[in-house]
Amino acid sequence: MKKIDRLIISNFIPPYIMAFLTVEFVLIMQFMWKSLDEVIGKGISLGVILELIFYFSVRILPEAVPVTILISSVMVFGNLAEKYELSSMKSAGLSLTRIMAGGFMLAIMTSMLSLIASNYLKPRANHKFFERLYSVKKQDLTLNIEEGVFSYDFKNFTIRVGEKSKDGEGIQDIIIYDNTGTDKKRINMLVAEDGKMYSKAGTSQFIMDLGLGEQYREMVPDKKAGNQHEFVRTKFKSWSKVFDLSEFDFEAESWNSNRREHDLLNASQLLTNIDSFTRTIKSTIEKNRYDFGQVVNVSAIDIDENEKEASKKNENQLPEKLNTAIANKVKQEKANKTAKNFKDPRKQKKIEDEGKVSTLLKHFEQREVSGITKRMKYLVDKKSNTITKNKNDNIAKTKTKNRYVLRLHQMFSWALICTVFLFIGAPLGSIIKKGGYGYPLLTSILFFMLFIILNIMGDRLTATGKIHPIFGAWISNIVLIPIAIFTTYKALRDSTFSGFKYLTIFKKSQ
Repeated sequence: MKKIDRLIISNFIPPYIMAFLTVEFVLIMQFMWKSLDEVIGKGISLGVILELIFYFSVRILPEAVPVTILISSVMVFGNLAEKYELSSMKSAGLSLTRIMAGGFMLAIMTSMLSLIASNYLKPRANHKFFERLYSVKKQDLTLNIEEGVFSYDFKNFTIRVGEKSKDGEGIQDIIIYDNTGTDKKRINMLVAEDGKMYSKAGTSQFIMDLGLGEQYREMVPDKKAGNQHEFVRTKFKSWSKVFDLSEFDFEAESWNSNRREHDLLNASQLLTNIDSFTRTIKSTIEKNRYDFGQVVNVSAIDIDENEKEASKKNENQLPEKLNTAIANKVKQEKANKTAKNFKDPRKQKKIEDEGKVSTLLKHFEQREVSGITKRMKYLVDKKSNTITKNKNDNIAKTKTKNRYVLRLHQMFSWALICTVFLFIGAPLGSIIKKGGYGYPLLTSILFFMLFIILNIMGDRLTATGKIHPIFGAWISNIVLIPIAIFTTYKALRDSTFSGFKYLTIFKKSQ
């Protein structure tokens, strides 16, 4: 390794470590403000909280390392330019790209770290994080229910407890909203003065034994009574409400409902799932095409009971008779077509179709035609509903597949952006010629905000189907790579751009 490379790398390491720890701390604090209120202050040990924080810090590695290389590169080259060391290196015949070689090696290593974290560490950390979080919730659910706070831990139930005893089991002023019905707007609630809550040992049940109280229910309107709404109030002296804790079990299948399954898979598993979705979607599309054989199949047409006996004797002759008649009709129409019709294939096709329909109906008795047409209409509606269902299923599968594709390509796009940020940060540092934590940090935050906004925009547009998931994953690179080329070009020519003229005002004021 050349001395110049050792010098650049040695200058990189302190700000690199500092920037990485700072970004990790900021992202962890954001997580704590948003999510840890579910476990902090509810009897959970400090060790469990630190374990959750550790898993989350591993999850955010792919997000933290790009801004790390951006901040450190701006700081290092800003310091070198401010102390005229960069000018001395250039006067010795070294180009900026040669000076950046040490930083480029570090950026490549950072990209590899990002790829390893996205492919191996993040899926495992996500699995462990949510497994631990759900096990904590299930371990002692009484701790999750706070005084005067609505709890949504149980699906389709909302629980509020006015006061809790010191042992955590005795409760007073209880309200339970039951939203298990099909119409969520109808009122169904329990109100009790006191009670007791506990988890039954050896079972997956959480029980609330309620004392004196009332139940209020808004009933389904009775159409026979003119859609009158009934409101029922029931008083009770005791009521045992049992909740199933099995919904807190951590199973792989549970992730299909919360849109996070793609965060639990590595690249190989993502490719396998994408291939499976692709084959399923193609199979459904092919199945929907030209699948109308049963619509005009004589054996699938049911005739009324009074007509079955009359048509039974001709049952075996009908298919052959129909095929022969249709062939003769089509042959006759072709023989009688005019020169004009011969030149217009669309009109000729219409004549052939009309011939088939008329021939089909002529070979049934008049009394059978009504039943046959009704049955055929039923078969057509049934087939249409099946096609509509398959189409909706394909739309849902396509959205899920797009999330998998987006996640797969984000692994590589987030790795590449580490190198792109070096070619933004290093030239900017040489242009700004200001070290320390002021200008470099401000400039880095602006570009990192642009990177995050582009990624969020790509996620949202992909989820709505506006853009292809591959474009959504690489949109940040597509925007930032031209900026990196432009800043590098400006730095190589030792020129600046008008966007940084305002910096001279602050320099004069110092």
